[in-house]
Amino acid sequence: MARLTAGFEQWTFESLRRQEASQGTMMFPTMDLVDAQGRPLRLPAGGTGEVMVVDFVYTGCESVCRALGAEFFQAQQQVRREGQRVRLLSISIDPANDTPQALAAYGARHRADPSVWTIAAPRTVDEGRQARRALGVIAVADGSGGFAHNGAIHVVDPRGRVVGIFDTANWQPALALAAQLAARRP
Repeated sequence: MARLTAGFEQWTFESLRRQEASQGTMMFPTMDLVDAQGRPLRLPAGGTGEVMVVDFVYTGCESVCRALGAEFFQAQQQVRREGQRVRLLSISIDPANDTPQALAAYGARHRADPSVWTIAAPRTVDEGRQARRALGVIAVADGSGGFAHNGAIHVVDPRGRVVGIFDTANWQPALALAAQLAARRP
């Protein structure tokens, strides 16, 4: 029991994964994605060299994902206004239905600027499932064609380490951490 609770310090799965991120021991997995323009994108495990703020959404979601889209739009505006070197990335949890056209429509709905905010889906359902498992992102089919899922925001450093996990409403502290990391880059 002590091992499963980090020495009896953490009692939920979410607190354990947030602790792992804050300790810098969680790596963002290698992922082959397709963006809203249908272009392939690979996120290497060794890092992209960019600081990223990452969320997991699906285009048919009318609750958490809609809120995340609105928050990422606000974050995008701040990145542009302040000239931050931060990349926003929304990754679909539903690659079977989130085609490039669906991703583009989600981006248009939230006024995503592709120079700041990439919206993409894993190339395969299995690859998406493996990546979510590596990060502890939960997405369970809800029986109505959607998903029940956690909507946390992940901050990923240039080496591919997840260094912070924030609640969806806390996009400002997530972006502040990302901007701080980006400012340290040469």
